[in-house]
Amino acid sequence: MTMLTTEEYLEAEFDYSLAEMRRGFKIHAAVYAIVMTGLATLNGLLWVFADAQCPCAVFPLVGWGIGLTFHYIYGYRHADRPIRARQEAIEEFATRPRVTA
Repeated sequence: MTMLTTEEYLEAEFDYSLAEMRRGFKIHAAVYAIVMTGLATLNGLLWVFADAQCPCAVFPLVGWGIGLTFHYIYGYRHADRPIRARQEAIEEFATRPRVTA
């Protein structure tokens, strides 16, 4: 096992956490695309064969799309902010005065 300096560890932990957050968004986007394709296909088939005039697939498309947009903003574009805040909170916690019993 390789020994890391504190700076190397903080950088590696930051990179790992950032990669995990971005991976989570990519999985969310892939599931969204698959499900929305299925719902749109089903809606199209119902429109043609069952004479359903309601574009029902639009509602989850928009609703889930809003959630996906926020996941992109806070889990991909600005993912570094909560990671840095967490690292700063840990450093602050580590430097606090310790109370002995």
